[in-house]
Amino acid sequence: MQICKRRDTRRVTARRPGRERLLPLLLRALAVACAASPLVSCATLPSDGDEGSLPNAGAGPFREIAQAELGGARVAPYVMDDDDHFVRDVSVVDLDGDPSTLAAAGFFAATLRPEGAPEDAPPDPLAPPNAIVRHDAADGRSFTRAAATVLAPELDWEGGTVAAPSALRVGGEIWLYYAAAGGVGLARSADDGVTFAREPAPVLAPLAPDRAGWERGAIPGSPGVVHLPDGSFRMFYEVAGDGGASAIGEARSDDGVVWERVGDGAALAPAPRPGAGAGAPDGDGEPFDSAAVSDPAPALAVSATGRPILRVYYAGRDGAGRSAIGLVARVGYDGPLQRAAAPVFGASSPLAPRAPAVVVHPGFSLLFVTQAAGAREDQGYPAVAAGVAPADAALPRPDP
Repeated sequence: MQICKRRDTRRVTARRPGRERLLPLLLRALAVACAASPLVSCATLPSDGDEGSLPNAGAGPFREIAQAELGGARVAPYVMDDDDHFVRDVSVVDLDGDPSTLAAAGFFAATLRPEGAPEDAPPDPLAPPNAIVRHDAADGRSFTRAAATVLAPELDWEGGTVAAPSALRVGGEIWLYYAAAGGVGLARSADDGVTFAREPAPVLAPLAPDRAGWERGAIPGSPGVVHLPDGSFRMFYEVAGDGGASAIGEARSDDGVVWERVGDGAALAPAPRPGAGAGAPDGDGEPFDSAAVSDPAPALAVSATGRPILRVYYAGRDGAGRSAIGLVARVGYDGPLQRAAAPVFGASSPLAPRAPAVVVHPGFSLLFVTQAAGAREDQGYPAVAAGVAPADAALPRPDP
C-alpha cells in the first residue's frame, strides 16, 4: 500500500526513540504544525525516530471534496444522497486490489421499504437499516445511482437488521462483516461482491455474564476489520455504554471467523475532560471525543523506514453532542493506540459526521463519512460525504 509521507532528511546519530517516547514527540510536532496552519485541524501519527513525528498528509486532515472532483451529477461534498432509502455507513473496496486504479465498489447500509408496506408510506430515517446495498464508482468516488441489494436479514440472530458494513478483499474473495441485533456477522463472496454466503451465527457475539468484563455483556457493533500481512485479522468494534456513551474494543483472528478479544479493557475509550469531576461544566477546552468513541475504521500504512503502522479512524462525540472524525495509531500491530491531538475531519461541522471509511491511493487518500444531508430542517436524514487528503491533492478526472 502506498501512502503520502513526509520524511525528515536530517542525519540521525542518536538511538531511535522507543515507542514509549513517541507520544510526546507527536504532541510537540502537532503544536508546531497546527500553529503554522490555523485554518485546518492537524493529525499527527506515531513514526520512527528516523522520520520525526510530523503530520502525515496521507492520514489527514481531510478537506471536503470539491464539485469539480465529482461526477454523476453529484452535489459536493456528497457522493451519496438518497432521501428514500437513507443509504449510509459506506465501506469501499478496490475492485482489482490495485490502489493505483480507482474502480471501487461501495457497500452501504440502507433502509428499504418493508415488503407489503404501502407505497405511499413515508420513509423513516430513524428505522434500523434492513439491507446492505452495493453502488459502484469507476473513479472511486462518484457512485452510481443504481443499487444492488447484496445482503438482507434472514437469520433469527440478526433481528431484522443488517448494518455498518466492513468490506475487504481476502485473496480472490470479498468478505463483508456487518452488525446485527445479536452481534457481528460475516458473509463471503466468491464472485467479486455480487452474491454473498453468510456464516450461520455471529462471529463476534456478546460475552456471557460471567465473562462480560468491561463490555458488561453489551452487543458488539460497527465492526472495522483489516487483513494483516501475516494472514491474520484484526477487528475493532463498538461497545455501547450507559447514557449514550460508547468505547471501542479489539479482537484478533487467525482465519477471520473465530475471534479472540484483545486485552482486559477498551482499545480506545472516551478522552478524559480536563478537570473532569462531579459538576464539572462542558467547555471549549473539552476534547472532541470526551463523551463517546465509535464507528472504528482501521487502515494499514507503512512508514518511510518500512515499519508497519496501524491507523484507526473513528467518530468522537463531546458532552455537548458535537461530533467529528478522529484518528489513533500504533507502530506495529500490537500495543496501545496513540491519539492524534485534533480531529482529521468535521471539527467545526454542524452536520455530525460519523462512520468513517478511508481508501488510500498513490498521492492521495479519500475519506467517506455519514453526516446530515444539510443544515435545513428537511435535510436531517443521513447522507455520505467525501474528503481528500492532502488538501492540495489533484484528483484524477471524475467519471461523468
